[in-house]
Formats: sequence, structure tokens, C-alpha cells
Amino acid sequence: MTPARRAADVLVEVLQDWGIDRLFICPGSTEAAALEALSEAGIALYLTTHESVTVAMADGYSRATGRPSVVYLHANVGLTNGLAHLWAARLARSPVIVLNGLKAAGVQSREGFTTAPHVRSMVQDHVKWDWETLEADLVGEDLNRALGRAVQEPAGPTWLGLRQEVMEAKTQAKPPAAKRYTGAARNRPDEASVRAAARALRSAQHPLLVAGTDLARHGAGELLVQLAEELRAPVVLEDRRSLERVSFPTGHPRYAGPYDPSASVVQEADTVFFAGCNAFVQFEDVGLHQVSDSATIIHSHPDPEHLNRVYGTDIPLLGHQALALQDLLEAVRVEGSSSARPERRPVVAAPVEPAELRKAALAEPQGNGQPISPAAAVATITELVASDVTIVNDSTTASSLVLRMAPIESPEQYHGTSSGSLGWGMGASLGFQLASPGRRVVAVLGDGVFQFGINALWTAAYYAIPVTYVVLNNQSFAANGAAIQRYRRAAGLDPDRKLPGVDISGTDVSAAARAFGLEAVRVTELSELRSAVQRMSVVAGPSLVEVMTDPADLGPAPF
Repeated sequence: MTPARRAADVLVEVLQDWGIDRLFICPGSTEAAALEALSEAGIALYLTTHESVTVAMADGYSRATGRPSVVYLHANVGLTNGLAHLWAARLARSPVIVLNGLKAAGVQSREGFTTAPHVRSMVQDHVKWDWETLEADLVGEDLNRALGRAVQEPAGPTWLGLRQEVMEAKTQAKPPAAKRYTGAARNRPDEASVRAAARALRSAQHPLLVAGTDLARHGAGELLVQLAEELRAPVVLEDRRSLERVSFPTGHPRYAGPYDPSASVVQEADTVFFAGCNAFVQFEDVGLHQVSDSATIIHSHPDPEHLNRVYGTDIPLLGHQALALQDLLEAVRVEGSSSARPERRPVVAAPVEPAELRKAALAEPQGNGQPISPAAAVATITELVASDVTIVNDSTTASSLVLRMAPIESPEQYHGTSSGSLGWGMGASLGFQLASPGRRVVAVLGDGVFQFGINALWTAAYYAIPVTYVVLNNQSFAANGAAIQRYRRAAGLDPDRKLPGVDISGTDVSAAARAFGLEAVRVTELSELRSAVQRMSVVAGPSLVEVMTDPADLGPAPF
């Protein structure tokens, strides 16, 4: 007979069976039994001082490794703090498992301290599966299920509520083996749809391939490279509003830039293959047509909810993207040899090279007491990016500059978020760095992002995680200002009047970072930026470079 032990010990057994050797946590008194069991088992605990950082760290770790990560949050208040970045994990299909310590049943029934009557309802929009364990004997089974559901495609975060008295109770139940829950469970598109897609691409006069984030997540980027070369077709990146990883090398001769509905390569396309893309995520209700009504649309995606969400799909390819691209590439080759076909179009749609964009930005007049332009700042930062550097881009108004100027040849070099939740990059960059200790993580952030995620600095310093934060400080919520100006122009109002709800000046970002224990410097002249980034990116622990950029530059339009 299995000896009686705490349900918290069973939880640890299951985590170890899954190979979980670290846990991200912002605990409270309700989690005492779990903390004791975890520390006794030697599982590394990464403590944070705010739950948004906890979740973002786990999200970054899962995105970098492709493996499940586990967070432990405290009661309803801790869960609420973590929800914004849990939404980022949901959009990225990141297998983050949220263990949520809940008050004992008696306390909950009396609406006691840090309780909520509908806590599961709070989380349901942010996860793919949720459950509250009802008794100690079921802790192991329920945790296995939470982990298994998180990694099954389409992957995504899950939530498991664990009441205090359940975790402290004794149980003799033996948890089922993790191997019963770890099956890949990967779908592949049906054969008829694959053949139809291959025929459509082969017969198209102007095919266009769109490289989406899920290709990188499934390791299918190289397959798209082969498909582009086979078809002699141009490739663009997924629309920037939903792009989180780069699945096609920006230096490849078939690369034609980010998706832009006004670009000729998009407008002339008679067949468009959205490969692992979210097609599309609207920012504003502007009625802008993103793709020609006459084009044949092929859409591959692991999640059926994303097919036909905005545009109808002529040929859907539902399944794991590596399997989908393997099948499609083989079918395209069967349809005919590319050597027997003429070049469909000269590659004139190629974008301006990142090096040329950086050169143009740095050619603009700088200095003489003027604020640094965001373009010049990003040009300097991205010029220093090597193949062993990962950029975490959470710079809001400057994000498109980073994407256009950075030389990105592999998916490991770039991570972003499409959630709109400020502060994500502060914590997520720590998770990326922990997952990839052989790489250096450089997080390019806005000052608003910094203020939302400042709690991450304590964790970075305490654990000496060598992330380099580069904060573009324009002293404002610039995206808000741009939106107000668009509204005023549409309404016939003066767009240049003082903008409300924008000014967040007054914070010395570098001084705040030093107060947490980071090495940090403020840069006010462009000529100082290069050496500052180089110096901070080789320190043993975390560091920060604050770049004072132009408050009047409100960034590009969001569509």
C-alpha cells in the first residue's frame, strides 16, 4: 500500500515525473504546504514580487523551450494580477500551467479574505482548460491532466485551482504516470486538402507565401524556405499586429518584407498561402481590406478557431504546422518540377535591406541637445545584434522599427507579443534567458512597458539573470497620443493641442534600475549609445540602458 503523504508531495511527484525542475512563484500564506514540499524536493523556485512577472517569465521560458512551465499564484488577488500576461500566453499558444492556491472551502463559502465566488470564471477566457481539484486523492490526476492539456495541440495555458485544505491533507493515492498524458496528439491536414493546395500554388501566376508565428513554434520555418524556393514565390512575414516570431530569414532572396496590404506583392497575388498565421487581428474598425477578394486563400493553422475568423478560406489545412508543411511540400513537388516552370516574377518586391534602413536612420541629423530619434536608436541597437543574441521586442510604438532593422535569420533571434499587455517583455525576457543560457537576451522596451513591469528588476537582480534591458524613454504613452491625433483629424479638430492621458515624464529609469541592483546608464546623445549597449551587454548580471528619445515622435499608424 502506498504510504500516506501530503497531497502537496503528490503534486511534486507529478512535476518531477514531467521533468519540471523549476517553478515560477509569487506565493501567499495559502501555499505553505506546497512551498514546503517543493523546497524539500529541490525544485528551483524563482520568486517574483508581482504575479504579472511570474506569468511572463513562465511564458518566455515555454516559448523558448517548447516545453510546459509551471507558475503558482496566490488566491483570487494573485490570479487577477497575472491575467493580463496569461492572455499573452494564450495568444502565443504557450503551455503555461497556472497552479492557483485557494482558500479552504469553509473560508470561501463565507466570502472570506482573498476569496471570490466565481474564481474559475475569472480565468476561463485566458486558458484552454480549467479545473478546481475537489479532493486530495485527485491532485496527481488533475495535475497530469492540466499538463497534458497544455501541451496538446493547439497548445496553450491551463489552470488548476488547489484549495489549502486539499493540499495539506494526507492521501494514499498513487498518481498516474506522466507518460499517459504526454502524447504528442498532433493532427495533420487531410490528403485531399493538401493536394488541392498544391495544385492551387502550382497553377498560380502570382503566389504569395505568408510566414506566420506558428511555423517557428513548430519548427517548420525551413520547410517554408524550401517551399518558396520550389515555387519561386515571394514570402512576407505575418502582419505585425499578430507577429510574435520570425519564421523566414529576412536575408533570404525570396523575402519581401512584412505583410502590407498596399504592397504590390500583396495586391497582385492571385493565391495567398497564410502559413501558421493569424489572418487577421484587427486593431481598429477601419474597413481595410487585407487581401484581394479575388485571390485564392490557403490557410494552415493548428487551431480550427482561427480558420475563417476574418476571411473565408478556400483551402484550409488544419494541423501541426511541421506536418502540414511537410505534406504540402511533397505534394507541390509531385505536381511538377520548378525547373520546368519560368520565373513567375522578378524579385523586385524585396524590401529595403535592414542594413540600408539602419544607415538611412543614422544619416538623419542628431545631437545638439535634440532628443534621439527612435529610428536612430533602434538602428544603433539592432546593428549590434549577433546571431547568438535574442531580441525581446516590447517597445510598442517602435516595435515595427525593431522588426524591420534587425537582421533575423533564425526564430531564436526574435520574440515579441501581440497581446497589448504592457510590461510583458520585462518578465518574459528573464524566462527567455533562463531557457537559453548560451544566448544573450536584449529586451527593447518602451518606458511605459518599463513602468508596468518594473517588479521584474528585483527578480533579475536577485537571481543575477544577465538580461540587458534597453528602454526607449519618450516620457509618454505615445500610442495613446497617436490615437488621439487620429481621432481629432477625423473629427476636424486641431491635432496639435495638448494631448491628454499621454505624459508620463519624470521617472529616472536608470536610477530606478540601479536602486534594484542593476548596472544602468542613461544615454542622451546618440554618439554614446553604441558604447553603452556594448558595455552593458557583457556584464555578468542584469543591466539597463535608458535612451532618451523624442517625445514628439508618436510612432507609425497601427494598421
